[in-house]
Amino acid sequence: MKTENRALWLTDTFEDHNGVSMVLQAMHREIKNRDLPVDIMVCSNTLKSDSHLIVLKPISEFNIPLYRQQPLRIPNFISIRRIFLKRKYSRILCSTEGPMGLAALYLKKLYSVKTYFYLHTDWISFAKEAMAMEEAGLNRLQRIMRIYYNRFDHVFVLNSDQQKWLTGDLMRFDPSRILMTAHWADEIFSSQNGSKSENSNSKANGPVILFTGRISQEKGVFELAGIFRKARERIPNLRMLIAGTGPSENALKMAFPEAEYTGWIEHDKLSEIYASADLLILPSRFDTFSCVVLEALSCGLPVIAYNTKGPKDIIQDSINGFLVETPDEMSEQIIEYFSDKNLQNSFKEAAIKRADDYTVDKILNQLLQDIEIQTPHLVNGTSAT
Repeated sequence: MKTENRALWLTDTFEDHNGVSMVLQAMHREIKNRDLPVDIMVCSNTLKSDSHLIVLKPISEFNIPLYRQQPLRIPNFISIRRIFLKRKYSRILCSTEGPMGLAALYLKKLYSVKTYFYLHTDWISFAKEAMAMEEAGLNRLQRIMRIYYNRFDHVFVLNSDQQKWLTGDLMRFDPSRILMTAHWADEIFSSQNGSKSENSNSKANGPVILFTGRISQEKGVFELAGIFRKARERIPNLRMLIAGTGPSENALKMAFPEAEYTGWIEHDKLSEIYASADLLILPSRFDTFSCVVLEALSCGLPVIAYNTKGPKDIIQDSINGFLVETPDEMSEQIIEYFSDKNLQNSFKEAAIKRADDYTVDKILNQLLQDIEIQTPHLVNGTSAT
């Protein structure tokens, strides 16, 4: 089969309220704007096909108890095969371990095409935190993942911990097969939006700490109340804003009634949420990258997070935020931050500077190079001629 210099990117999620969908939507916008030789394919009963976006109707769709907010959509593998042949793709990428991941391996088996897996989710942490899986089950899951990821030629990872895990004694991948990548923050997240709006009464009412993301156990949301209450002992007018939705939302509202809840915030409105806060707090040990960290830094909003996975690769400790080990340390650093005006100003400047390291041109150029797709050099967000 004669192939073209094009890549097909398969995913089980695109329109849903989760981090993978947000990343892929941003990726699609850049692919479309630059007319890159990459198409994204997803199953959906509601989406419509677009330039560089192929939407297939699922032959079946259902929810599973483990992850009710993410429907499982079963594609027609024959339709995928026909499109793959018709458009003569030379590369396959995949972002999810569901049915579309199996479709990627199906195409690899049929046509010996190079396949790449883009690893977004730490399922070991998810199984441990959200499912309370014990050691024996975690070991079995790890073996399954080693077999699954090993079917792909290369695996993209978003942080140094993932890289060490895949190349270490547990997974034993050849380091040359592991490729580092990153995300970027959309242009709406900028330093111009990184200070409190004039209409905000937050300063009068007290400093605001913010959590934004999926409200679920693995995100550490049930630590928020204790962290906040300890910090408020020293900062009586401290406020807590929680933006997002998720399976633990009702339980968290009962456990933490002092917080203010916004519900789901559309992507183009998130910069307003960052602008209403003084500090982002991330009590998750689950995030493989954490786009919210980069978005916050882009707006000049410093971040406190645990010293793990994605956040520790982005946050520069005691420069644009804090990396801590325990909830008590998180409370102590919140107190320290709001006790020092000079520290607040320096952190905000350093946050914006750090965010500038994650540019879309740099990240996309490296990704295209890694998957061996040749395209005109990207200049200022457009394809050069």
